[in-house]
Amino acid sequence: MPSQPPSTTEPPAGSDPSPPVETPTELYFGYSADVPDLTTVDVKTVAPATLAGEPAVLTVIGESHYIGLPALNFHELCSCKPLPHERTHETPLSVGAEREFSFESDRLDARTVVEGRPLGDFPGPDDATVAYRFDPDAWTTIRVGDGGYETYHTYPECDLALYTETTMTPKREAQR
Repeated sequence: MPSQPPSTTEPPAGSDPSPPVETPTELYFGYSADVPDLTTVDVKTVAPATLAGEPAVLTVIGESHYIGLPALNFHELCSCKPLPHERTHETPLSVGAEREFSFESDRLDARTVVEGRPLGDFPGPDDATVAYRFDPDAWTTIRVGDGGYETYHTYPECDLALYTETTMTPKREAQR
């Protein structure tokens, strides 16, 4: 895949940020073979990408992110708010938190590992495929790599950089 500069977005200078919200304590990951209803989320930035050899969309939303891979029936919606998905996993927003979960369908196997790291472990947005800066130290970044993608969600109020790595294995035989 050709190297491209990251798509980095910030709120416009002088804009009034969203009203303060209660500090979240968990991040929810919802997986589905169907496209979730994105009309109820605050889309911050969107970038096209290629995942597992197929067109994908990477979206930073006000509550976290959405990654869609329609050709392989894979949709991940991540939010600080509880999700109505059958396949929902929660992760505490704390340093040292570790989780692992998977999504399986007739077209794809995906495995996500989540690690709560200190805020200083956040590498910054430079190598991200898409990045959005909410506040000086509050970021959501998504980086596409060989075999999957990585995300960072930073929470300066918790001194936390929540890292995820998702590996994807397409089931090519099932697509024929």
